[in-house]
Amino acid sequence: MNIYANWFIRMALIYLALGVVMGAVIGIQPEWSQRLRFVHIHLNLLGFVTMMIAGVAYHVLPRFNARPVPWPGGILVHFILHNAGLIGMSATHLAGGLWSGGLLHAVFVGFALMTGAGLLIMVYNLFFVLLAPREGP
Repeated sequence: MNIYANWFIRMALIYLALGVVMGAVIGIQPEWSQRLRFVHIHLNLLGFVTMMIAGVAYHVLPRFNARPVPWPGGILVHFILHNAGLIGMSATHLAGGLWSGGLLHAVFVGFALMTGAGLLIMVYNLFFVLLAPREGP
């Protein structure tokens, strides 16, 4: 398995574990749910689901379509942006970044854009992998 696909899948499992623990905390302390709900949802969706899909897609789609990823270095850039953005969004949200409207909110938006940029790199790489396979000799 490609090293980057492996990293995506491992991080997806870490985010799943964090999301499960956070879900249990919300169940035990419902008064914390307003602040934790956003982080819980994003750890599960952007963390587990999206990173698992990315890891499997980066491993499987180039093999199924006999076409290399057009920007292989972009996979690492995607991994870094996605993780830094998700962790940053979660941390600034927990610190009040979604409600404050000041500098902390601007930092939150920056992390959200970082995550989005990583996802756009994935879209670019996988879109061109799915084009018609190259003709053999």
